Amino acid sequence: MLGNTFNGSIWHALWVLSPLGIVVYLLCFFSLKKGSHYFFDPKHNVDARLKDAGDYEPHSKRYQDLAKLAITLSAAAIAFLISIIASDRPGAPAFAQKVQLAAPIVFGFFGSCIALLVLFMVLQSVWYEEYCHSPDHSTYKRWKYALSTSLGWTGLLSFVLGFLWLARNLFSSL
Repeated sequence: MLGNTFNGSIWHALWVLSPLGIVVYLLCFFSLKKGSHYFFDPKHNVDARLKDAGDYEPHSKRYQDLAKLAITLSAAAIAFLISIIASDRPGAPAFAQKVQLAAPIVFGFFGSCIALLVLFMVLQSVWYEEYCHSPDHSTYKRWKYALSTSLGWTGLLSFVLGFLWLARNLFSSL
């Protein structure tokens, strides 16, 4: 069964996530209109309908809070899996044995989730600061927009894949 042999390494998660991340980036990049830059804050747009639109800060807080939640749950899942593996006893129940078999790739998914979402939050903060201090607010380019969006989505997809992979392996023969 491919699932059992593919579970054996943390690095196998990257074999799943790398193509997924590239596809998400390309979808984000090519779905954006070609232009020199994008505005974080709608109020900086020249469209008269957006002159009272507001700031990006409330949106950024929501995005970063969601990322923090996924990071916290991923770290908790890793800790839970480690505690099951560390309590390995002779004659361990079938559940613990299944967790041990699936753990490496699941660690990879949750670890990737943490890394991608931390990078998402850092880049979003750095690029927003850069944008705020630019006189014409022209620093947020198409590739930055696509990269930021794809890091966030790929991090969340990694989080979901970690739980789905674990569930598939734990309940596959029930």
